[in-house]
Amino acid sequence: MAELTTIARPYAKAVFAHANATKAQSSWSAFLKKAASVTTDSAMVEVLKNPAVTAETKCEILGDLTQDVTVDGVDALMEALAHYGRLLALPAISTEFETLLAQGQQALEVTITSAFPLEADEIQLLESKLKTRYAGKTIRVETAVDQSLIGGFEIRSSDTVIDATVRGRLSKIAESLTA
Repeated sequence: MAELTTIARPYAKAVFAHANATKAQSSWSAFLKKAASVTTDSAMVEVLKNPAVTAETKCEILGDLTQDVTVDGVDALMEALAHYGRLLALPAISTEFETLLAQGQQALEVTITSAFPLEADEIQLLESKLKTRYAGKTIRVETAVDQSLIGGFEIRSSDTVIDATVRGRLSKIAESLTA
């Protein structure tokens, strides 16, 4: 995973710079999201990994599947990725691009994972606490449910994890007992 992020970051930065220069951030975001979803399909992964399929053919196939969200410069990106065998990095490029976009907009994307679905007032309370902690930034909250957390919640942003879960507390207790 870290390797894909390392590969994706320079491409995402280049796309981000181009998107800013051409004022096409939303178009690039839409394209990268579509390309990421296409390249995570198991059948497409097999095609992209197949050395018998030429880079040109791979570009044509992806171009056909993403033609509804094209933007200026896509062909150059696709050709470069295909030439270097990095088309499978498109999901990571999309993620890195969205991170750069959020940073440029002074936005923080946060995922709150809990053992059970959170009520709207609970989400608002957590969001207000996050706004206090990260003053000056717009907070975008996504929620997820993971019953293995047992109880509590976990808040993840790009570089921070706040673990207030029962599973996390039990892990810390187990760790201290075995130390």
